[in-house]
Amino acid sequence: MTEDGTGAVAEPSQRLVARIIDILIVGVPVGLGATELFPRETAQRVVAPIAFAVIFFLYEAVQLAVWGRTVGKRLTGLRVVSVTGRRPTVVQALIRAAIYALPPAARPVPILNVLAGIFWLVENGLVFEGSYRQALHDRLAGTLVIDVRPPAPGAVEPAPGPVEEEPGEPDLIDEPESEQP
Repeated sequence: MTEDGTGAVAEPSQRLVARIIDILIVGVPVGLGATELFPRETAQRVVAPIAFAVIFFLYEAVQLAVWGRTVGKRLTGLRVVSVTGRRPTVVQALIRAAIYALPPAARPVPILNVLAGIFWLVENGLVFEGSYRQALHDRLAGTLVIDVRPPAPGAVEPAPGPVEEEPGEPDLIDEPESEQP
C-alpha cells in the first residue's frame, strides 16, 4: 500500500464499470464500421465479433503494458499490477488480454459461441472468490486490479494491496524501523 492509502484490491462493481467503458470504446466503432462495410447479417455474425476480439486484444494489451490501465480503468480509478505490485510485464499484459478477448472471436461458430459464453461467466465469476478478487485472466497472468483513488476523508483505511513501483521512485517499506521517508 502506498503512503496515501491507495492500492486496495478493486471491487467487482468498479471492475464491471471499467470493463463496460472499454467494451463500448471498442465495440461501438467496430460494430458501426462492420455494418457499413459488410451486409448486416455478415457484419453481426462474423465480422464484428472477430474484429472486436482482435481490436480489443490490442487495445487492452498495449495499454496494460504501457500504462498498467485502460481508458475504462483510468476513469474508474483502477490499475492492473503484477502480484509483486509492479506494472505488468508485456507477457502478463498479452496473457491477460488474450484470455479476455478470445471468447468473442468464437461467436461465429454455434457450439463454440455457447462454450465461450459459459467460459466468460466462469472466468469473471472467479472475481468473487478469494481475497484478491482475481478473475481467471488475472490468475493466469499473475496480475491484480487495484483501486488507486485516494480514500475519502474519514474513510476506514482499505485492506493492504500491492504497490506499483514507479520508475525512479524508491521502494516504500512499511516497517517502523525503516529509514525511508
